[in-house]
Amino acid sequence: FIARKLAEKERQQILTKLSNRYNVKLFTPNPTPALPQVHDMGPVDYYNDMPYIFQNSKINLNISLRSIRSGIPLRCMDIMGAEGFLLSNYQADFYEHFIPGEDLILYESQDDLLTKCNYYLSHDAERRQIAANGYGKVKESHTYEVRLKEIFEIVFR
Repeated sequence: FIARKLAEKERQQILTKLSNRYNVKLFTPNPTPALPQVHDMGPVDYYNDMPYIFQNSKINLNISLRSIRSGIPLRCMDIMGAEGFLLSNYQADFYEHFIPGEDLILYESQDDLLTKCNYYLSHDAERRQIAANGYGKVKESHTYEVRLKEIFEIVFR
């Protein structure tokens, strides 16, 4: 409960800071009265509409719960799999499968996130190349076929 509450507060702080500088859209079924400058776009269908949103957003944020210490959030794979640009908090497991700075961008603090948003919003070609690299890596190495093969190799050793 505490981890979720802390993440909620951190996300509100980040979105408030970003919305003071940029046009921020949030797709959520939950009301957002604490974020008056954020454009609440309401809910969307995750399977049919969200890939289009991921691909056409200049920056897609991932802000994980601080209590999550390992793993790559599925949302990150969905963003990169839709050829979206991913800006995420640090997760050690990204380094196992991706090259930060080439396939996705990681931030270390709220100030770092703001700096990186400013940079990548003004460096369109670099941002698009990173999104394309992440997409290529997901398409090549992170498909159901690849994962199921790995599972069967482990199970049938």
